[in-house]
Amino acid sequence: MGRTYTTRLVLLFLASTLLLPAIGAGQQGDAAPTYRKANSKKIQGYIVMLRLRYDLYGKWKDTGKWPEDLQADEALKAHVEYWADQLRKGRVLMTGAMGGDYWDNVAMVLLDATSEGEAKQIASGDPAVKAYVFQAQVRPFEIHAITNKFGAGSQ
Repeated sequence: MGRTYTTRLVLLFLASTLLLPAIGAGQQGDAAPTYRKANSKKIQGYIVMLRLRYDLYGKWKDTGKWPEDLQADEALKAHVEYWADQLRKGRVLMTGAMGGDYWDNVAMVLLDATSEGEAKQIASGDPAVKAYVFQAQVRPFEIHAITNKFGAGSQ
């Protein structure tokens, strides 16, 4: 699967989950939506912070082009597949990357794991971490509230 195919899948997902419900919401009236807390108790989660290897980030930042590095490219392709599998298994609660021009270029994964040791084991299983494309750090994270805004049946 190429980048174009993956990009199309991402766009289709975003359109189906974000745009279509928003279009339908406009037909329900002008009342502002309200949301509730989806979790009934605190959840012990773990944040995995992934930092891109500096030489790759530096070349990318300096030129505006992703550097040619076949090993890194293969590891990143496997990285995407790995975290998609962790999501299917229910271990991933949320993923995202920092926008903007920050020195540390951090991406974040919020995990539902039974312990910090399990979270570290999951993070170290990332093919891009194994290939030293990313450095991974794991930190405990207490989740006090998750919105129901994006859940099934939400407005």
